[in-house]
Amino acid sequence: KVTRADVEVQPYAFTTKSLFVGHMDYKYLRWQVVDTPGILDHPLEDRNTIEMQAITALAHLRAAVLYVMDVSEQCGHSLEEQVELFRNIKPLFANKPLIIVANKCDVKRISELPEDSQKIFEAFEAEGFSVIETSTLTEEGVIQVKTEACDRLLAHRVDTKMKGNKVNEVLNRLHLAMPTKRDNKERLPFIPDGVVARKKRMEVDTPKRKLERDIELEMGDDYILDLQKYWDLMNSSEKYDKIPEIWEGHNILDYIDPDIMRKLEELEKEEELREAAGEYDSEPESEDEEMMEIRQLARKIREKKKLKILQSKEKDVHGPRMPRTAKKVQRKVLEKEMTDLGLDMTNKDDAHYVRRSRSTTRKRKREESETPRSVSRSRSCSRTPRDVSGLRDEKMVKKAKIMAKKAQKKMNRLGRKGEADRHIFNLKPKHLLAGKRKSGKTQRR
Repeated sequence: KVTRADVEVQPYAFTTKSLFVGHMDYKYLRWQVVDTPGILDHPLEDRNTIEMQAITALAHLRAAVLYVMDVSEQCGHSLEEQVELFRNIKPLFANKPLIIVANKCDVKRISELPEDSQKIFEAFEAEGFSVIETSTLTEEGVIQVKTEACDRLLAHRVDTKMKGNKVNEVLNRLHLAMPTKRDNKERLPFIPDGVVARKKRMEVDTPKRKLERDIELEMGDDYILDLQKYWDLMNSSEKYDKIPEIWEGHNILDYIDPDIMRKLEELEKEEELREAAGEYDSEPESEDEEMMEIRQLARKIREKKKLKILQSKEKDVHGPRMPRTAKKVQRKVLEKEMTDLGLDMTNKDDAHYVRRSRSTTRKRKREESETPRSVSRSRSCSRTPRDVSGLRDEKMVKKAKIMAKKAQKKMNRLGRKGEADRHIFNLKPKHLLAGKRKSGKTQRR
């Protein structure tokens, strides 16, 4: 919490396994805070690498040392054991500012300890060590430890420099000038009147400005944001005037009748009086037979249309849509449709319902002469050519040609001789690339 270092904190011992360095600012100076691993009370040769890191840092760093003790004894070691460890590593604190930090004062304070335990801290103070109670949980005393350690380290460094050999060389360059008294006239500091008035206003509690947020909290759901009251106009009475809406150079308000609502109410009252008088209760005129037939036919058409829609939905065809001319027409469906249209379909059992073709002409007699052997027999002219077989019309033939051309593009791009061409070219012929490179150009290898 003192520095910006991200240090792991856990409720068990030996969480810190290496040196953690954090940075902080104090009195416009940059400071380093080193968190060392814990040390157990046993001989030096029995200590592991983690403990030796802390001992090395204490021995070689010129810093202020904070010896943290657990006053509540929740760490598993009594105060006597912690003091014994302090006596063993005390030589490492030589010529360094030392502060005893009594941690976990939120659990138990020094004044709540037994007399024997209190005498331990009194002995520390008698030896000249500062004892400060802290709690990292409630942050009590943390800033005091920081201030005390930094101030003592600064004073220690100044004393060290003053005892050095270079002090005299530096003192010769310094000159402390003290002003001499000129006369007995008092010269008070000049403070402007505006500063004095501002200070008086700061001492008096002036009413705070009421913000829109405060008004919103007071009114609740009835609050409506009103920004027009903050408009800075020459005439404050014009804040809530309606802004004219201009459309194509004309003011829409000029074309609105101000009495339109009153006139609308009059029209509604007049309409109610007419309905009450029975003006709209007259019987409708009787329709003639022709109009009734038209309405009946229109009803049938609408019903037929609905049936067609339902039949189409029942089919639920998701395949390709065929044109009407290419679809097969069933004979029963055709007869029913023609009958509905008014045609007489009786005695039509043998009808084929096709357009009458041209009558066949009389064939020419076949001659008995033999065809020469050099002329091969031609194929029957009635057979459809293979390139257009299965194609319905000219449009379908054109589409088939386009599809064939697109399918041929890949073969043309790869330079194949045909669909069965699977030849794999040798891009690096060995007889041209193998061998030693002799003197000459690299054009031939």
